[in-house]
Amino acid sequence: MARETGPKLESHRAHEIPERKSQDNKKTRCPDCVVSVNPRKPDFGDRVDENIVELFLLSKTKLVTRYWVTLALLPPPKPATKMLSRLSAGAFKKAASAGPSRSSNLLYGSRSASVRFASSKASGSSAFESFMNSKITLASASLLGVGSIAWYTHLFGNLPFLGEVHASHLSDEGLHPVAYPWSHKGILDTFDHSSIRRGYQVYREVCAACHSLDRIAWRNLVGVSHTADEARAMAEEIEYTDGPDGEGEMFQRPGKLADYMPPPYANEEAARAGNAGALPPDLSLIVKARHGGADYIFSLLTGYVDPPAGVEIRDGMNYNPYFPGGAISMARVLFDGLVEYDDGTPATTTQMAKDVVTFLNWAAEPEHDERKKYGIKAVIIFSVLTAISIYVKRFKWGPIKNRKISELCPLFLDPLYLRSTYSVYNPPTNKTH
Repeated sequence: MARETGPKLESHRAHEIPERKSQDNKKTRCPDCVVSVNPRKPDFGDRVDENIVELFLLSKTKLVTRYWVTLALLPPPKPATKMLSRLSAGAFKKAASAGPSRSSNLLYGSRSASVRFASSKASGSSAFESFMNSKITLASASLLGVGSIAWYTHLFGNLPFLGEVHASHLSDEGLHPVAYPWSHKGILDTFDHSSIRRGYQVYREVCAACHSLDRIAWRNLVGVSHTADEARAMAEEIEYTDGPDGEGEMFQRPGKLADYMPPPYANEEAARAGNAGALPPDLSLIVKARHGGADYIFSLLTGYVDPPAGVEIRDGMNYNPYFPGGAISMARVLFDGLVEYDDGTPATTTQMAKDVVTFLNWAAEPEHDERKKYGIKAVIIFSVLTAISIYVKRFKWGPIKNRKISELCPLFLDPLYLRSTYSVYNPPTNKTH
């Protein structure tokens, strides 16, 4: 008796196969098995599934019973393969009644048809359902809706279906400042340092009598509006209280670059007593502390007018339409020719207001120019890194993340088939040494 060899034909050893040749003198068939045996090139329908091949190696009478037992032991199929199991059950029933010759073809045909049916049915709806059910889609839709409402209210006020309900404020009765084209408002623009120098002169000669500048030291002026010698000379003109000395006494000394600009009053009570009960605010952060910023400060300094008819201002107050409520305790302080600039610039009211507002804006953010310089460098660096990331994403990780692993035909995994294919495309060569 002849025995078949090979990894695929190990299960046939239990059968006694008589040595018989067919008409083509190539194939040998087991009388009790469904699978055709071809040592050189197996049939495509033979290699369907590892569990299913075992079913066809049994006799025809035990085929249906072994099928249901195998299905009970297998793990539950995924939702996309339920239709495959139903169609395969019908194929097995037909294979059991059709005979050995048609069993392999029916099984493979039903399996491929069921896969095509399930994949075509699920492909149309799976992509849309997964997109709509994803958290990213819901979050994006929510952000889009909230952003649209916020942008509409920013441009046109309240929504049409909501009433005009808001708290009243004194500034509602005043004028809103005009947006002026400041030279430092652009993304790449810096402060006008000559204007900062003139603005400091206006502050020192006009504003410093009532308002303090607690957050600015003399050293901050070096390299911005004055040289080190000029700033040191201005600091030495002022006497600072220091100590205690070796005897425990406080003493007076001339100022130095590390000292901060001195306040005009010793304490808050002295400031109120010198201004009829009003407290002059510190000007270090005044531009950032007022709504409207530099536009508001400039409009306030140049907006003093006579009160209109019907508006009464009590004694000691001044009318300014840009101030909330219209009545301000600070009188008008800027007049044409009040100061004499060192560079010969005409000292008009608007020119002095523009210069002192530029100086106060610099005092509120001395790092303005340096921050923009670092910002430009950061934008350039991150732009280059973004371009590199896009290139790597597109040409390196794109093919890897978007590749699809499809089911490999079991025929290509057959050692006999691989051996025969390798021998055809790689014939042996005789090497001479």
